[in-house]
Amino acid sequence: MKDALAAVVRTSLDMHFGRLAPLPSEDEARDALVRSALTLVRDVSEHLLHQTGNGAADAAVLRHVLRPEAALPGWLVNKGLVVCDNDRSALEKAVCGVLRHAFHLRRFLDYVSGELLHSCWNWTPEDERENWLVRRVADASENEYSVALNTYDYVLKFDGAMFTRSLEDEKVLAWYVRSVGSAVLVPMVGKPLFEFTARLIEARYKTPFIMTLFRNLFTAASQGRPMDRYGVLVIGDVPKAFALRDYYRAVQACTPEGLPEDIGVLDLFARVLCNFDNPSARRYPEARFRIAGEPPQMLLNRIGAMFWLRRTLDAAKAIQQKKAAPTRGLRVEELTVLTEALKQKSILYFRLFDDPNDSAINPCHLKAVREQAMMVQSPRGNRLNEARPGQEVHGYFSITGSNRKSTYLDFRSNVVSVEATDPAFCLVELSLPAAFELTRRSHKRLPLDPSLLACFELASPPMGADWSLFTSMEKWPSPLCIIPDSAADCHIRDLSAGGLMLEINQDAPSYEYFNDHNKMYPLLGFLHLVARSNIPDLKLGLRMEVKRIRDFPPLRKKYVGFQFVEAGEVRQDRFVRFSRVGKDGVYLVNDWIFRNSLGR
Repeated sequence: MKDALAAVVRTSLDMHFGRLAPLPSEDEARDALVRSALTLVRDVSEHLLHQTGNGAADAAVLRHVLRPEAALPGWLVNKGLVVCDNDRSALEKAVCGVLRHAFHLRRFLDYVSGELLHSCWNWTPEDERENWLVRRVADASENEYSVALNTYDYVLKFDGAMFTRSLEDEKVLAWYVRSVGSAVLVPMVGKPLFEFTARLIEARYKTPFIMTLFRNLFTAASQGRPMDRYGVLVIGDVPKAFALRDYYRAVQACTPEGLPEDIGVLDLFARVLCNFDNPSARRYPEARFRIAGEPPQMLLNRIGAMFWLRRTLDAAKAIQQKKAAPTRGLRVEELTVLTEALKQKSILYFRLFDDPNDSAINPCHLKAVREQAMMVQSPRGNRLNEARPGQEVHGYFSITGSNRKSTYLDFRSNVVSVEATDPAFCLVELSLPAAFELTRRSHKRLPLDPSLLACFELASPPMGADWSLFTSMEKWPSPLCIIPDSAADCHIRDLSAGGLMLEINQDAPSYEYFNDHNKMYPLLGFLHLVARSNIPDLKLGLRMEVKRIRDFPPLRKKYVGFQFVEAGEVRQDRFVRFSRVGKDGVYLVNDWIFRNSLGR
């Protein structure tokens, strides 16, 4: 124990065992008490950071801060009782023995510092307390490691809204005041956390797949190594958290000597704390990060739920990508596949490779299949009619199997000849593809002509909303995005039976909404498509989930990919009956795409 801090320990022990009585804090003396308390906090930090015993800390202010029942933290008393076999006559000696351990001493001194800071906040006039907290956060933002953590992929950052809501609870607020500028080891498993997260997942995701995946991941962590069961919560410039296992892997990846696989939780946490004790903290002790107490269960549930939700969705994404990955160069019997397409009167869509900026999709009808070539009928206006012999094209089509499910196939071919036999169309001969490939998507996405879109609205229901009420569109929340808009800041880039891609310019009001935090919240969508010929319009209500956000700052735009989760046709412009979207997507959208020859 450092002699300089011996007075702090002695005063706390004397308060706990009744040798010193607490002193009241008179209103007229509070300014002086605040200065004394902050001086003591700084002294503690300096002695811990500089590893020096020069000088002695003045612990007199502790008599105005501590009460006998809180003079020692509960964990220290419990450790002492274990050491002395619950013999209270030997408790003080046992506590002093525990405090000889450097980590336990630091944890105790950080507890005292937290109590001092909380008293300073209480002694501050009510109208100045918010500014007082702002200054403490500013102190914490001087810590280089805390700021650097914001850039690490494995670190989960929380927005101010979650903490603002939580701070309405007095227990959470008291903990937060004590904990600004601190790190704490928190459990990432436990029954309350599991139940809270399960309810959240059940409310947001109607599929049992996400729930089953979460349960498996949670169970694996519960039964795994100790570091799998804990995370670190950091209350700095930005509240954030990360799993100890993720931190361990990051250190292993960038440290040649690595870390032992059997390293203990406390040893690993101590290593994290050493990172906070950086050179800037030594120059500016107020930026030193302390060890905080565990947060109240309510806040712990919210933090843990965000952690598990992200981990579950990342795992789901990895599984889906694995399943969706194509078998490259899948060879099939060309004549068999093309004959089936001819029999089913499938529409073949082609894109020319001569212009990378040309996104036009040219629909054609298959007219004949020969041993070395196929003949397609290309309507007037198709760019395929302008192709030269040898021109490479990319084509795709779908055929329906015996299970009534569509199979999508991609291929590359070359133009053999183009013959203008009729004013209404051309006959284009193409070489047989060397191979067909499975598409990367379950549903082919095609560009949507703005003239075919009458209206698209996107709304964000509040968290915990009763989705059964949304069968009536009158009860939908106000939309955050409406297309078409006068500024043309948003438009649907492409559409499929399974989802759509939204292009959002930086000037659009909804631009800031689409970020990694809001990515996990389901949305309501209304889609009104205008049909060609005598085909009726299509009006759909959609429950959508964001699957990908691509941000392109130089272009001042974002691309947001959505998946249709539930859908239903809108009746009487008011009512919609949602039903789950299966693997084949929304049949009405798929049918509309093909019947209107989208991209013609």
